[in-house]
Amino acid sequence: MSDDGRKLDRRQFLGTSAVGMLAVGAGIGRAGAQSGQSGAASRASLFDRPLGFQSYAVRREIERDFTGTLKSVQELGYASVEMCSPRGNYYKTAGYGNLTALPPAEVKQQIEDTGLICRSAHFEPHEVVVDDPARTAEYAAALGLADIVMSGSGVPNDGTVDDIKRWAEKANRAAEVVKAAGLRLGYHNHAVGPQVEGRPQYEHIMEALDPDLVTMQFQLASIAGGYDIVYYLEKYAGRYSSLHMHDYDPAKKGRQPGRLGGIVPCGEGMIDWPVLLKAALQSDIADYGFIVEIETEEPLEGMRRSIEFLRTVEI
Repeated sequence: MSDDGRKLDRRQFLGTSAVGMLAVGAGIGRAGAQSGQSGAASRASLFDRPLGFQSYAVRREIERDFTGTLKSVQELGYASVEMCSPRGNYYKTAGYGNLTALPPAEVKQQIEDTGLICRSAHFEPHEVVVDDPARTAEYAAALGLADIVMSGSGVPNDGTVDDIKRWAEKANRAAEVVKAAGLRLGYHNHAVGPQVEGRPQYEHIMEALDPDLVTMQFQLASIAGGYDIVYYLEKYAGRYSSLHMHDYDPAKKGRQPGRLGGIVPCGEGMIDWPVLLKAALQSDIADYGFIVEIETEEPLEGMRRSIEFLRTVEI
């Protein structure tokens, strides 16, 4: 157990019965909404903020048909798309290579022609803190973005506190360049752990990044590490501009043999959505900042089920 007592051990996390946990988790959002309604019916309202989606979940579909894929998701009710930089070393080989040679203004126009807007995009850390941040900001501005989001930090799992501080110094300097170009720099965490000198790496990163320069995008899949995700939304209230939204089923067969736990559509796992969304709204989440990301075998179906569920949540 970590020093703050918030990390669950294996028995607490999985429970004595995986099937039992699944049965509880599948209905926890609805149960939370019902209990909230009974206690404060006059104050309850349906969650109706505009929803976006992270394009990485449909990167293979984008590789085959960029605008057709975006239009298919827009027809499900999504208002915005969060892109991934087609200039990144990894992203251009992961499904965005057909966009690499296009001027960003043309990519922007193709997106808007589908009825979507794009106000944030993921960039690989080297594009921001190693390569020329001014050049990255120029590209992002032409794409019509408000936020350049670093996907991870590039600090290895075995990195020290000093490693984190050195990286954060570079990120803060890059954020000043991005701000001068009229945009914000954001940080997307893939997890909360590992432990570094007795505390989660995420907490060291949050302390090292300048809150006046760097906004945060929180990854709900951090729950997979046994962490209380609402705790972090409350602990750092005010610093988040966006969320990556999905649910987590601890009884689902994992991607690795012999492992349990996996991402599922919103409302089909263990997250208490009314409680989580209330915590998230303590921060200045942008209208395009509620971003569904369902990396499953059928992402479009997962997106459909997610948006249908989220429109039933009372907060």
